[in-house]
Amino acid sequence: MHDTLQHTWIRKAAAICLAFLLLFYIGYQIYRANYSSVQTEIATYVEASDPGTSDLIQTTGTAVRKETVIQQQVDGVITYVTPDGGKVSKGGAVAELYATAQGAAAQARIDELNYQISQLQSLSSPGNTHAVDQDTLSKQISQKLIALLQGGAEGNFDSLGELREDLMYSLNERQIVTGKVSNFDARVQSLTAERDSLAAGRQTLGTVTAPAAGVFISEVDGYESVFPYDSIQSLTADQYASLVQTQVSPAPDAVGKICSEFKWYFVCTVSAEDALKFAEGNAVTLRFPFAISDSVTAVVDAVNQTDLESPALIVMECYEMNEELASLRTETCEISVTQYSGIRVSQKAVHFAEVTKTWEDENGEEVTEMREVKGVYVMHGSEIVFRQIVPLYSTSYYVICDPNPNEDELMTDGTVQLYDEIVVEGTDLYDGKVVK
Repeated sequence: MHDTLQHTWIRKAAAICLAFLLLFYIGYQIYRANYSSVQTEIATYVEASDPGTSDLIQTTGTAVRKETVIQQQVDGVITYVTPDGGKVSKGGAVAELYATAQGAAAQARIDELNYQISQLQSLSSPGNTHAVDQDTLSKQISQKLIALLQGGAEGNFDSLGELREDLMYSLNERQIVTGKVSNFDARVQSLTAERDSLAAGRQTLGTVTAPAAGVFISEVDGYESVFPYDSIQSLTADQYASLVQTQVSPAPDAVGKICSEFKWYFVCTVSAEDALKFAEGNAVTLRFPFAISDSVTAVVDAVNQTDLESPALIVMECYEMNEELASLRTETCEISVTQYSGIRVSQKAVHFAEVTKTWEDENGEEVTEMREVKGVYVMHGSEIVFRQIVPLYSTSYYVICDPNPNEDELMTDGTVQLYDEIVVEGTDLYDGKVVK
């Protein structure tokens, strides 16, 4: 009886093990059918204008302009009537002098009133408002309100005044369009009376005029005559290093300066390795992250280098000018030397593989070559195939590849293409491997 019980227990145990193995086999087959041993991502195309497609060089350089300092004794309070970066003709007024601070404040208020009056008079002109669609105007108001709020949140306080005036103009315009008011004549009369009253009470001592036509800049730093504007193209890296160490101080009676040439230069030194990335006549993009928000287009004017192993002085000419650019002198700069477009793939997808290629030479004889090349594995149905890539630009995270390389230079049948399913993770990868 004992043997019978033992045999029964063994049969049950065997049946349980068999059922477990069967379930395991079925589960494994389901797993294989639904799980790939590799992970993939889709190859995308990036334009040269997209972020992260530029070869960046960070350096510190100096803005060089052809500047004439305006010197004038000031016994009262000075108020600038031409903004930094603004154009002025020879003999044109750049500032006014007042006996007291109250007189200067009155002039500032007069300028503000003149602007408000001109805006309201523009709104009262029928041709400027009657054809405006109310829905479109409401959308514009919403967009301008959002821009004003974003400007405050991002700390762009210099632009808040202009954004506020722009929003106010649209709000007033809606009042005209919706018929809530017919005109702003009463408001214009009130503002005009206030302006005339302030103008009658102020005391002007004189004006400051421009000695030459050009761009006005109110700040004077003492470097106006240190760097040779007319011969900047021949400046060497050693000479530049010496000039930036010059101890300077602005003249005590300096009240501003005139940049008489619209063209200005940004000069900097770069390493011998980075110097190879610059070529005279090439366009580059300058960004000053600690000074202004917008980028500046420039052209490489000179690459001055003693020898191929020494640092180089790069001279770049610029033609853009505004209030922010007018205040630049010595600044940290990011130079975008070359911008690339092409197929972007992850660095995790890049591998080296030995590839054999056979072809016929000009004599009709078969030639075989084996070479180790860089490439990626691409899904082709349930197989993976190796495709050679021709990198244009690389970072630690991705590679931008040439989508149309010379086929004679390829060892594989084609290269990576847009929307290819690229293998980014997997083990024991090889050309022709079945992964499902």
